[in-house]
Amino acid sequence: MRTVAFVVAAVAVLFIVSTQAGAQVTYNYLLIGTGSLLLNDPTYGGQLMGDLTGTWTIQIDDTGWPEVGDVDPTRFEHIWETFFAPNYDPSAGGEAWYGTFDGLTLPTTPQFVFDTAVPGGVLAGDISIRIMVRDGNANGVLDDVEKYDDQQYNGTLNVNATLATGAFVDKCGYGSLGGGTFNFVDPPGVDSAQFPGVVILDDCPPQPVEPSTWSTIKSLYQ
Repeated sequence: MRTVAFVVAAVAVLFIVSTQAGAQVTYNYLLIGTGSLLLNDPTYGGQLMGDLTGTWTIQIDDTGWPEVGDVDPTRFEHIWETFFAPNYDPSAGGEAWYGTFDGLTLPTTPQFVFDTAVPGGVLAGDISIRIMVRDGNANGVLDDVEKYDDQQYNGTLNVNATLATGAFVDKCGYGSLGGGTFNFVDPPGVDSAQFPGVVILDDCPPQPVEPSTWSTIKSLYQ
């Protein structure tokens, strides 16, 4: 009977720990800043507003991309042919090219960083970016008016808890951002953009109990 009682109690404790609710928090924010894919070491950054205040950066690894020249178009051509041209959607009424920039930085380098004054601390992790360039005349050819038009920009965030400080320590989560003010600036120059977004955080789940640990406990009472 002692063995059964211990096992039931242990299972109850494990159940309570594994189902304990975390403190989920939703932050709505607005990113206002500048940047450019057409410049070397492309980094976007600026002012963070809304539920989060402070500064932000989004960095894209351009290793292997052509260097920027004053009027040299090869960098844009590389970006276009690598990320956009192969991803054309010919659907009637939805003709567009889609460029996805995903996992381009080293695992140890955060792709996005929110350095907040409120609530205070650093929130950082990985971001997957998708840019849509509408084919306005549906001819399958990128025209200048299409290249230099406002483009749709969307991103999904994955929080890396090991990079957090302050209010974000031991917080896991995800989020998104978007906007319609992304532009290619030629000759290569700085683009101004605004990206509203949201991030949802919760307490990171407890580390799983190792199977060997439970086996060891049972063996002690057999």
